[in-house]
Amino acid sequence: MSHPSAARTTPSAFRAWPSPITAAAVARQDGTPGWVSLVGDEVWWDEPRPHEAGRRCVVRARPDGEVEDVLPAGFDARNGLHEYGGRSWRPTGDGLVFTHWHDQRLYVHCPDGPDAPRPLTPTRKNVTYGDLYLPPSRDEVWAVRETRLGGVCDVERALVAVSLSTGTERTIAATHRFMTCPRMSPDGRHLSWIGWNHPNMPWDGTELCVAPLRADGTAGVHALRAGGPRESVVQAEWRDADSLWAVTDPDGWWNLHLVPARGGPARPVAAAEEEFGGALWKPGTSWFAPLPDGRAVAINGTGAGRRISLVDPDAGPGTPALTHLDLPYTDFVQSIDADAGRLVAAGAATTLPYAVFTAAVPATGAVPDHEVRIVSGSFVPDVDPAWLPRPTARTFPAGATGSARGRTGTDDLLVHAHTYPPAHPHHTTPDGERPPWVIFVHGGPTGDYPMVYDLEIAYFTSRGIGVATVDYGGAVGYGRAYRERLNGAWGIVDVQDCVTVAWALVAEGLADPDRLAIRGGSAGGWTALAALTHTDAFVGAVSFYGITDPVSWADTTHDFESRYLDGLIGPLPQSAALYEQRSPVLAASHASGPALLLHGLEDVIVDPAQSSAMARALRAAGIPYEHAEFPGERHGWRRAETIRAALEAEIRFYERIFTPPEGPAAGPDRPVGSPLTADRS
Repeated sequence: MSHPSAARTTPSAFRAWPSPITAAAVARQDGTPGWVSLVGDEVWWDEPRPHEAGRRCVVRARPDGEVEDVLPAGFDARNGLHEYGGRSWRPTGDGLVFTHWHDQRLYVHCPDGPDAPRPLTPTRKNVTYGDLYLPPSRDEVWAVRETRLGGVCDVERALVAVSLSTGTERTIAATHRFMTCPRMSPDGRHLSWIGWNHPNMPWDGTELCVAPLRADGTAGVHALRAGGPRESVVQAEWRDADSLWAVTDPDGWWNLHLVPARGGPARPVAAAEEEFGGALWKPGTSWFAPLPDGRAVAINGTGAGRRISLVDPDAGPGTPALTHLDLPYTDFVQSIDADAGRLVAAGAATTLPYAVFTAAVPATGAVPDHEVRIVSGSFVPDVDPAWLPRPTARTFPAGATGSARGRTGTDDLLVHAHTYPPAHPHHTTPDGERPPWVIFVHGGPTGDYPMVYDLEIAYFTSRGIGVATVDYGGAVGYGRAYRERLNGAWGIVDVQDCVTVAWALVAEGLADPDRLAIRGGSAGGWTALAALTHTDAFVGAVSFYGITDPVSWADTTHDFESRYLDGLIGPLPQSAALYEQRSPVLAASHASGPALLLHGLEDVIVDPAQSSAMARALRAAGIPYEHAEFPGERHGWRRAETIRAALEAEIRFYERIFTPPEGPAAGPDRPVGSPLTADRS
């Protein structure tokens, strides 16, 4: 196997630098603020509580700056819609309506009153509600109701209305297998929603529907106003009684459009090769908010950085339709709200952790810095910036370096990544020695890695390990064409792109070719293990709740993703040979190093059996591995003790695989599957 020409060195024993950034500190900051709302002169949002069994608590900031919980202890504002959850709460006139994780029921609560939250819906083990919305001038909440009838894919969904007073429930519409974003027109005469059906995922193609609202509160016959099999509408809001704002991508980028409610072509507003939307994993996600004067505020940009802009569809000649606000953030949580004078969102930058903030919405021009006000408490411990890495956004020619079995020709494309070299105020890598690096692979696979303050990354870089986060082909933030590079090529393009970045760092003299590892969660765990078993680039891989056998995963996963692999690999059974060729489990004997496999025992998205099967295959092949399971955890870590245990296991794993064995160095030229250590037990 070939590799970049670079001076080969025998790596010295890996000794992690001492660092004050502990796993416990990372656990305290894990997660970001969630849904945000302006409620009169207050600001409301929800935030993670890793030390409270991982619950999401709705909180509010009063005008005097005091922050207090809105939900009492024991209540968790989450739901299981599509398993990943949807918008879980909305403010009402004197409180909020929310979904409670432990029974999936709708509740109402007045935080200033003496009573505990009051349930609206009955206890039903097979029903969940999500994507909550309060139509104006109606004493009810609209939601997507999901009813599970038996098997994992035996599911019904409908838009429903639930009375906030009595809990009486009615079905508004049930037109698609998946439905989201129910909205009522300002005059109360029409409603809109977004729907799609298998085998599409919402980033493939969706339909924006508009229907008359009957006197009985149900939808009449709907008309398609935007979207289709190859056009993805991800958010739509009424601008006035005759038109809607919509984020859709007929030209390959999620841009804002104005859509006539009664028919006619949609008009792009401030069309650009950047995204005003993203992958709709969680129904209720909002990338823009309408303003009362007909403009909108929108999160927009690419994977290299995002901003918030004012969008004016009525801008005259010589006046830009898009005005970027002067904010200190480069990434934002996908939730935004606004009124006539201000907006609220949660933002972060490379030196700023995620925080909820408000900013003035001017008639023209930018927002002065002094008008940006942080309203949330800090989500991270106070860390001296000297301990933080200084990341760089990079692009690399796809397929330009290194080797991967099964490579396809992609040399004319670029791979997007962010690099975080080791950073320590008192230690540097000795002259002539290159540090180890770990490739971080995002999940999804339609995700991305924002380049922001991240204590988890700093946990490794402050210990002498470089980190590269790779937005491989399939990632959002770079347009449909980049996203669809992965179609039919999952397990090939994603793996190749990660190898490309790793070997480019070697070629530049930044990384030790004998101390490269890869890690990822969910779909990122698949990519990490596929890279370990189908290439020779990495001496080890870490998989968090990763997919290891695509055939059994397609048979057992939840309804939302049950046809996902039709596009990523191919439909079954006719594509069964491709599934076998790319399976990490079936290629375990070819692993180029050990694996660390971590999984939550209550995961219904990726069954824990996926990691167990990989562990058995590695054991049968004589490949070293570690396998740990966490009771009470689902798809992703929420509890502080799990976050801490997983990180500590990971750093111990790297200490072992980055310490070379006796004798010649183990590098990318070693035979596939050859031992990394003398003892493979």
